[in-house]
Amino acid sequence: MAVTLYLEGRLSSDGDCIELPLSSCALLLVTNYAGPSSFHLVFVKPDKLNLEASSKYVSISKTGLASTGYEFTNTASLPELITNVVLPAVLDSAANMVRSGLCVIIRHVIKVAHSAAPDQGLIDLLGFRQGSLRMCAEVSGWTKLCEVELPNSVTQLVHNVKAHSGQKKDDAAVVELPADLLKLEAHYEKPPKIHNDDRQRRQELSRLKADFSDAENHTDVLQSVRVDGSHLVLERKTELSHGWRKICVRKEINGVCKGADETAGMAGLSLQDESRIGMSREQMNTVVQKLTYLDIKLVHLYSEGVEMTIADFCLFSYLYFLLEALQFDLCGLEDHFPRILTWLRHMVTLPRLESASTLCGFEFEKLKTALLADGAKQGERRVRFTKPSMQEITEDDMELSRRCRTKHKALKPEVIDALSKMKDCGIEPTVGLHPCGTNVSLKWDTFPDCVNPKEGKVPAKRVERKCQQLENLVTAVQEVARPGNTIVDFCSGGGHLGIAIAHVLPQCKIYLVENKEESLAKAQSRMAQMNSKNIVLYQCNMDYFVGTFDVGVCLHACGSATDMVLHQCLSNHAAFVICPCCYGGIQRTHLLDYPRSRMYQDKNVSYTEFLTLGHAADQTEFNIALEQQGRQCMNLVDSDRAELAREAGYSVTLTSLQPLTCSPKNNLLIGQKHCVASS
Repeated sequence: MAVTLYLEGRLSSDGDCIELPLSSCALLLVTNYAGPSSFHLVFVKPDKLNLEASSKYVSISKTGLASTGYEFTNTASLPELITNVVLPAVLDSAANMVRSGLCVIIRHVIKVAHSAAPDQGLIDLLGFRQGSLRMCAEVSGWTKLCEVELPNSVTQLVHNVKAHSGQKKDDAAVVELPADLLKLEAHYEKPPKIHNDDRQRRQELSRLKADFSDAENHTDVLQSVRVDGSHLVLERKTELSHGWRKICVRKEINGVCKGADETAGMAGLSLQDESRIGMSREQMNTVVQKLTYLDIKLVHLYSEGVEMTIADFCLFSYLYFLLEALQFDLCGLEDHFPRILTWLRHMVTLPRLESASTLCGFEFEKLKTALLADGAKQGERRVRFTKPSMQEITEDDMELSRRCRTKHKALKPEVIDALSKMKDCGIEPTVGLHPCGTNVSLKWDTFPDCVNPKEGKVPAKRVERKCQQLENLVTAVQEVARPGNTIVDFCSGGGHLGIAIAHVLPQCKIYLVENKEESLAKAQSRMAQMNSKNIVLYQCNMDYFVGTFDVGVCLHACGSATDMVLHQCLSNHAAFVICPCCYGGIQRTHLLDYPRSRMYQDKNVSYTEFLTLGHAADQTEFNIALEQQGRQCMNLVDSDRAELAREAGYSVTLTSLQPLTCSPKNNLLIGQKHCVASS
């Protein structure tokens, strides 16, 4: 049975094209590459599509989707659970689960297609340990680039280029290039990041030596060899299930050739003709056999390294529409993005990608012709590109990896200065009591086994402490929730908190929102055991959950995730029960800045000072010298969060989990929106 994919898009007014955002195009390309027969597409037209948003759509030919089942609908006609998330999305009714977000859905498409045709090796497109685009945008530079930055910046760039399409030649428009593309260009200049690259280079070296010694493969090796001055240069490609892996060797050959005069004339000659280059097979064999793994260079052929991943499909679709807007005239792009264009020139040589692109309605032949032409056309689009100012771009901003950000680290004097600043500003945390006082226990022995954390594979030595943590939050939720409420457990992990709440509040609807599929699989198993009817799973980043709810909760949401939960609650005027964690992981994101509250901002608490407090707040392990200081910093960070909520009209209590020993990160924020009395 085909999996239904809901993605944003609409039929054009003439009925010949489909108009859609770049994110939908990327998903469409992956779907057609993986196997369109396994999927049914539902293009969803937003009910409130303003003129500005509509103008940033791109178009593809409808005829290209002849082999794919598809239909059109609007937001009002969607299943209710799908309306709670940002498209693209997938609904698994049997599992009561919704997936949302470009990277989550692309990964799901690959896994579904791999299950249908495991012999095609599609799972390899998820990369090493299936980690490609796995982490959320707040953590992964690649997810942020593919899911957030480039869809937005390239869409704007395409819009700007099209706006100047009628410009006269003598009046060339100046269009600024996005920093995101410059970051990608700089990335291709770096050596590829490969896990255990020494082992890969040793394997390639063994294969090279074996092929050179083998009579049947010797000729193939010679075809990949040339001599450049006094160096032997060897470039070899190994065909993979998807694309190629390429190695390069550049080895000095002084003293191996017959003579200096002959060596000087060898530059650029093929070794197929040994008499012409002055090197016998034995001499070449001497050079090859003396190679070490350090001589083997793994070529940065694809976006994430030496093998193709789903990130390449996203980037390819975005850049295709940029070149389409330029009418496939490279128009000076060679000056700014030579490495990106080199990558594109390789991508257009892959037959399966060509077939998938054609199915998507891409004008692949025009793209290929433009990229592989001997000389690039210039100036026909009457656009001149300029680079943006990079003064405010940090080294971290330019880094691309699956986990690219490191925690802020502060020295002791910086912590002391930050604490002095808070004292001088008159900022003093106020700590209150849990709404249940000291009566926060739950009768775990009366609960079904599947509700107990031990069923969620919590180690035995941690079960008691996990139960104590849950008790504090569950009892607080019981105080603020009402029958019929919708309660969202953000960063739910394996569902310990949400499942316990679902059991004690069966009249409430519980949503578990988690980005990691493996964690939700654990929750799904426990839900099946308890035969729960009031829990829905959402695999998505929390900002992609857009449904309304009454209470938001989270237990130990790491770093900035806590602030994203709080933001969701304030936006929905929902009550919240939040236990923060990993204060040192706080950082600016595309959604958040720090400090959060106007009070802290008015006191001129800087971003660096706030991060310093967060760094020290992680030093709260019991019985260490810095425990008391860490607790003070933890309270100061959470006071900023509490003030933000108070400024939004909430009554907020900052309290502690009981007993304190259940976790070093034992702060608890409980808030409710003030009720407005009717006149």
